[in-house]
Parts: sequence; C-alpha cells; structure tokens
Amino acid sequence: MDYKAFVDGPKTLIISPAGYGKTHTIAECLKHTFGKQLILTHTHAGVSSIKEKIKKTNTPPSTYSVETISSFAQKYVHAFYTGTDIPDQDAKNYHSFVSKKSIGVFESKIVKEIISKTYAGLFVDEYQDCTKDQHAMIVTLSNVLPTHILGDPLQGIFDFNDDVVNFGSDLSEFEKFPELSIPHRWYQEGNNKELGNIIKGLRGLLEKKSPIVFSPDDDNGFHVMLVQAEDFWNTESNYRKGLRKIINNPEQNPDYESLLIIVPEYEDIQNGKGFPRGGINDRVKMRTQIDYSKSLKLLEAIDDKAFYSIAKKTDELLVKVGKAHKPIKKINEDILNYLFNKTDLKKWINDDVLVNKSSQQDKEKSEKIKVVIINFLHFPSAINLLKIILEIRDGLKLRYKREEVAYSLRRCLKQSEFDQISVYEAMKKNRNTIRRSGRKVHGKCIGTTLLTKGLEFDTVAILDAHKFDCPKHLYVALTRGCKRLIIFTNKTTLSPYKTT
Repeated sequence: MDYKAFVDGPKTLIISPAGYGKTHTIAECLKHTFGKQLILTHTHAGVSSIKEKIKKTNTPPSTYSVETISSFAQKYVHAFYTGTDIPDQDAKNYHSFVSKKSIGVFESKIVKEIISKTYAGLFVDEYQDCTKDQHAMIVTLSNVLPTHILGDPLQGIFDFNDDVVNFGSDLSEFEKFPELSIPHRWYQEGNNKELGNIIKGLRGLLEKKSPIVFSPDDDNGFHVMLVQAEDFWNTESNYRKGLRKIINNPEQNPDYESLLIIVPEYEDIQNGKGFPRGGINDRVKMRTQIDYSKSLKLLEAIDDKAFYSIAKKTDELLVKVGKAHKPIKKINEDILNYLFNKTDLKKWINDDVLVNKSSQQDKEKSEKIKVVIINFLHFPSAINLLKIILEIRDGLKLRYKREEVAYSLRRCLKQSEFDQISVYEAMKKNRNTIRRSGRKVHGKCIGTTLLTKGLEFDTVAILDAHKFDCPKHLYVALTRGCKRLIIFTNKTTLSPYKTT
C-alpha cells in the first residue's frame, strides 16, 4: 500500500474487508500528512477504536481529530444554521435533519473558511454506512479538503431504507486504490492466522450468496455448536452450559477475558405477525439467564430512547413528587423500576412502603434507604434522588438492568445540580460528549452487529446464527473475533439471504 500516494490525491478511495487494516492505513497515512487531519466515522465505539490504534503509533494527538459524522455535522448545524425548526435531540428525524441541513451549512463561505483553516485533510472510515445526505455532506467537504475514503460494501449494515451511498455509482470522482488483501487482524502475532483464512473463505461465499456449510467440530479456533433455539431457556441444556462456561471461564483461559456475545436481530413470525427479536429488552433478559458471575456488559446504542425518556421522567418527578398521593410508589415506578430488577426491588420497597425486615443487618440497610427517601421527599433535588439510587445500588448490592443508562443518569443528576439545568438538558450534553469523544469497549460484552461493528475481541460467540437473514450482518458478526469464533446454530448450513 502506497500511503503517500493515497494521501497526496485530492479524492481517494480504498475498499477493505473487515480486519484487513483500514484503521492501520489511516494511522500510517497520518505519517505522510501535514497539518491537522479530520477523521470521521459512524459510531462512538469506532471513534474510540480509531483513537486507540493511532495512539499506538505515537502520532501526536495535535495532528488529528476523531469524531462521528453525526457529531461533526451536529456541531456546525447548531452553530450556523439560522432556522428555528431543529427537532429535539431525541426525535426520530433529528439526525436525518442535521445531515440534510449540514450540506447547506458546509457550502457557506464562512464555514468553508473555518474548516480550511482548522484542518488540512479529511479521512472518512466505514463509508458504506453513509446515507445519501451524509455522502452529499462529505462531497461538499471534499471540495474544501483533500478527502480519503475507506469502506467495505459487505459491511453496510445500517438500514436507511436503501438510502445509502452506492460505491459503484456515487464515488466516480474518487480515485480507487487497490483493495487491501491481507487479513492483518488475524495475522498479527498472538492471534489466529488459520481463523483469518477461514473467514476469508466465508467472505467469498457470502459475496456469491452461496450457502455456508459448517462441520460441528473444533478446528483452529473455529467452533460450531449445534443447539436447539428453544434450549437457550433450558437451564441445563448444552446451549446454556456452553455459554456459561465461556462467560465464567473456570479454566481462566485469557482468550475468554476479551469476549463478545453477538445476538442477532430478526423478525419472529407468529400467526402471520412479525415480532422483533434481539432488541435491548431481549438482551437484558438473556443476560440474566447466562451471566451468573455478573461480568457481562450490556452494550447500548448511544441514542437509545431510554436515555432521554428517563431524563424527562426524572425532571417530571422532581416537580410532581411533592404532590403525589403515594410518593414512594411514584419514585419506584418512575425511576427505580427502570434501573433495577422489579423482583429485587420488591424485597425492599413494595408499593408505597418499605418492607419490614427480620434480620438486624437487613433492618439497618432498610433504615438507610428510609433516610435518603425521606430526605428526598423533604427536598426533591437531583442530588437527593442520586443518593437514593446509590444507596440501593451500593447498600443493597442490586445490579443495574442497563448499566450505561444508570451511569449516564447518575452523571446527569450531578451535572443538573451543578449547572442548574434540567436533567434532560444534561442528558443531551452527556450523549453529545460521548458521540464526540467515543467510548472504549473491552472486557466481556453482549451486543448486536450494529453496536459492535469496527470492534475486535479475542473471542466471539454468535448466538442463533441461523437467525441471520442478511449476509452483511452475518459477515460483521463473523469478523469480530481475532483468536476464537464460536457459533451456536441449529443448522449446519446457513443461507442468510432474504427471499422475495
């Protein structure tokens, strides 16, 4: 790969399969550039991944800036768009609105001047996930900055009703460089070269829309486990036992300490009706069934509606709790039941009363809860609500149902009190900060392809692989693990192609 030639061109393009070195290419290209480079991608996890890999090359942080396409557009639209019709940040059309309006903003003379004086070049990663509007935005920027695009059509898994960039027809202005050909992710020392070769072969089958035939045995870190889907809910099934062993890691295999469990999202057809599966509520429930060690992190979408809805509910509670007929019940129903398991909470708070406890130790815990609740009812502030949440979490050792939602709310309660703003406003700031700075994902996690694209783990376990009906989603799932890949399926032949 001639990195210098790639960055010297005004508009350049590289197509690269997953794990073949797109981020490495960006890092190497920075060595041949001058001035500050802007690097855009699609997800906050991707932002963190790019930053981490560039950091390893000892490239000075002052020479580059990494953020999501959405956050970059958002920043300029809020600063320079003169209309008054910007939707609320939690509205469904917010990000599409920002993308559309950013095109006109970036065409303005003053913004072009600001960008040209701030940056010397632009890299855009994961370009296959750009909408037509985002593509139009990038094209506008490419008339101001030398622009270098990296992507892979087979990883285009974001669904915008087919309103996504087309590599064949939309990128004719960009000089196409030879496709990267070495699966560096698996060829690195300590990883699994044979697994990389296997996945390379699977990519070829997916590109041709050919069936994938598995052998249920362990071969070079590639393991297929035949199960029945319904066995997941059977505590003593091989399905559950296999998953628990991977998560609990009783043999302390270091490969299992970096673990990603991927849950497919699909439509379950029952009596002619379709029911979405694999969503956040399903994953919360699944985690309780397989993670007895409480070591599995639940990955969340950055703009999941839960972040904004619980912030709004909190603001409402702070105003109305003093007039509530059953104030403890209102605290429970509006906030606590969303943060903790209802069954666990009922052992301590039931309806509008605290449950009587028999042991002295439990009585002391209950008394501490009573104190913070009474303080909140006398002075319903964000900080006093935070004290209730912390007492339940730390005093009772109850696990959050969705950690990221809970921790974000905790941060927003503090910020709300400190800045004297609503919790909702604090939550918007919180989400925007993460969008710009990224979020490092590591350890043991459970998520979907949409939440983990661009990330890598030592071991990946794909649940119900036969449920994938899109080759792109299956490909993304197959390529996250660099040492071990474990596939749970009830079929030895996968054909993830929708039929019409």
